[in-house]
Amino acid sequence: MTPRRALLLACLAVPGCAIVAPPERATATSLLDEQPTDLPQGRRRAQPLLVYEPQTRPMYDTTQMAYTVRAHQVAYFSRNLWGETPSQMLHPLLLRSLERTQAFAAVLAPPYTGGGALALHTEVAELVQDFTDDAVPVLRLALRVRLVDETSGKILGTRDIAQQVRMQQKAPSAGVLAANQAVALALREVAAFVLETAP
Repeated sequence: MTPRRALLLACLAVPGCAIVAPPERATATSLLDEQPTDLPQGRRRAQPLLVYEPQTRPMYDTTQMAYTVRAHQVAYFSRNLWGETPSQMLHPLLLRSLERTQAFAAVLAPPYTGGGALALHTEVAELVQDFTDDAVPVLRLALRVRLVDETSGKILGTRDIAQQVRMQQKAPSAGVLAANQAVALALREVAAFVLETAP
């Protein structure tokens, strides 16, 4: 009988004895909360801007943090999560960024019962930590934005916005930092698109 097996049998024979398992590593919960520092400014329009909560592709519409190590495959970290879904985190950031442009009478979230508003629709197409190149891990963020005249339903313009930020190391925490940098860059592009497109 091995010493380890003997110790286990002895422990089981003694009341109150327990085998202590190693503590589990805690789950890390992170946020997207970085705002751009240098937003474009535009002439003030009389219309309000209605900003809808972004839609998200199903594979990213989760608090699970996505990564890839092979082309055409996505997996999720087991102990690193987002505090909310990408849509839930991005919506208030879009509202605040567009409000700071000072280009609209108001920047609002639905529901809105007034008339004459412009509406911004956003889709999160990608939010993934990419480890396919071991030497250069990157965070990829892709958005599609569409500005619509809410009264007529006419699409005033669409734009695909893609940001790729190099991660400092191959770790989820580095991916969170890179994701926040990518979000700030993307928010600046969204603001510029809205100001260029709005009548």
